[in-house]
Amino acid sequence: MAKVPEHYKSRGISHWSPSKLNTPFWLVLAEYAYRLPKYFEARRDQRAGDPEADLRVKHYTKIGSIKMEAGSDVGEAAMQIVNGALTESEAVADLIATLQTYKPANRKDHSVTDHLLSDDGSAISKTLENAVSGLREIFSGANEVNTEERVSIELPGVDVPSLGYCDGRGGGVIVELKTRWDKASNSKSGYSNNSVPAAPIDRDVLQIAHYQKHFGGTAKLLYANRINHRIFEIPQADLNEAIEMAAATARKRQRMLERTDTVEAIMDLCE
Repeated sequence: MAKVPEHYKSRGISHWSPSKLNTPFWLVLAEYAYRLPKYFEARRDQRAGDPEADLRVKHYTKIGSIKMEAGSDVGEAAMQIVNGALTESEAVADLIATLQTYKPANRKDHSVTDHLLSDDGSAISKTLENAVSGLREIFSGANEVNTEERVSIELPGVDVPSLGYCDGRGGGVIVELKTRWDKASNSKSGYSNNSVPAAPIDRDVLQIAHYQKHFGGTAKLLYANRINHRIFEIPQADLNEAIEMAAATARKRQRMLERTDTVEAIMDLCE
């Protein structure tokens, strides 16, 4: 692996990724130049026996959400089912058991957690069922689906690589699976269906474009919720455009890193 330039290393950044490039730069800096160093410092102090370190570890721990946790777990389970490693009934039982141990981060997250796990977890099981249906349709001609493959690509004019993990690949097709969960509303139940999108979402196109640039082949986005699923095949021109825009964003941010000495100075530029 090439040496990380100092203008990146000093800010805690060693690579880009589709998610980083889709995140406002000031938030990227807050995460990598501020929170993570504080978190790792607190963890070191905790291991050294500092009695006050526990509070700092808790304070600097990144807060997740049930939607992210459930989406990741459903995606992994769906791929295992398609590869024949699990049955749907086994996967649902495992998913519900795992998600029942989830500790909500706040009151809103608690409400969403209760909603997703209510009615015997049908919101989870139906979303999984539709995700599996979509994957089977996409990979109908594949003997095996490779999952969670680490992908590193070079962006032109950018000093560090862009990294990510491809959800699934087989039979010349690459897929990125996105789960969609019910959202809060003014309805009687307090929730309404978060429908699958009518068109591909730009940030998801960028993500699948990264993987397609590395592997080649056909790129498809699969959106699934408890109602149905939808598949989009992304044209090569759109994939190329997404990569070009990502490279332009990374180069712009790199110039800001090169021309400043402190995080505060970059924040001034971001302002």
